[in-house]
Formats: sequence, C-alpha cells, structure tokens
Amino acid sequence: MRNVLVTGFGAFLDVDDNPSGRVARAVDGAEIEGLRIVGVTLPVRYQEGPRQAVALALELDARVVIGLGVDRSTRTVDVETRAWNRTQGLDVAGEQPFELEPGGPDTVGANIDAAAFAEALGGRVDDDAGRYVCNAWLYQVARALTPERRVVFVHVPSEGLDPDVLLRAIGSVFGDPRS
Repeated sequence: MRNVLVTGFGAFLDVDDNPSGRVARAVDGAEIEGLRIVGVTLPVRYQEGPRQAVALALELDARVVIGLGVDRSTRTVDVETRAWNRTQGLDVAGEQPFELEPGGPDTVGANIDAAAFAEALGGRVDDDAGRYVCNAWLYQVARALTPERRVVFVHVPSEGLDPDVLLRAIGSVFGDPRS
C-alpha cells in the first residue's frame, strides 16, 4: 500500500475546533484503492506546521500530501493551485514572517489535476491560497516535496467536509483502480 498524508490544523483565533483537523483525524487509518491514509493535526504556525508536514511525508514515504485548512469566508470546498512567498498576520505563536523563502519564487503551485480533485470533492478550483498559514503550508510543502510527491491544499468551509467524500476523492484521483 502507498501512503497518503492528510494534514489539518488545530485551534486558532476563535476557532476552537478546527474542521480541517477534525477531517484529518477522521480519515486517519482508512484504506482505499491501494492507499493507506495517515491523518494528523498540525499547529497553526507559519514554520512549524509545514516543517512537520514535510518531515512526516518523508518518514512515511507519502506519495501524496494533502493539506486541509478552514476558510470561514466561503461555503465551498476550494482546491488551491497557487501559494505566495508572502504572508500577513500573526500565527498562534505571534510569528509573522514576511517572506517565506527569501529570494525564492514569488509563487508555487500544486502539482495535481486540481480540476479532477475539485470535481471529486464537489468543490471548485481556486488560484489563491491567501496569505495566512494555509498559504505558508502550500508554499513550503510544495517547495520541499515536489516534483517527487503530489502536493495540494484544500480549503474547507466552517461546516467542514464529509470525511467519506474526501476518502472517495482521494481514491478516485490518486488510487490504484486495480486494488
């Protein structure tokens, strides 16, 4: 079986029970289409969350790494295709990096078929992961792990995402149909 890492985030600001962390925990241990899902919750920190995701992906030899985060301004599931080398606002530890990678590229993209994944999730494709920790996750994880691994970030609304929908989407887009 091949490993897929799904990360969500923990509490931040007035979000005590982050729906992205709930979904990641809910899919942990699932198996679908020849894939074993490992779901974890990361801290809402510009550097630490992405660093933990990269370390886990390498330790697990995860071929697919999916980040989840909440976007309280939307009611849709958004598959993000681009992250920026800039952030704004303080993370939960009070850290505010301005440039994530000094001298790095202005943008970094997901390297999956975003349209197929969005369709499988019942969501849409979006080309801007924002400028907060979700953006930092996509930028740093994609820079560290691509092109060897598939990396994508998905924003979920405050209501969350049905874990079964996520599992079916992972299986249909990344799984082995012969499994």
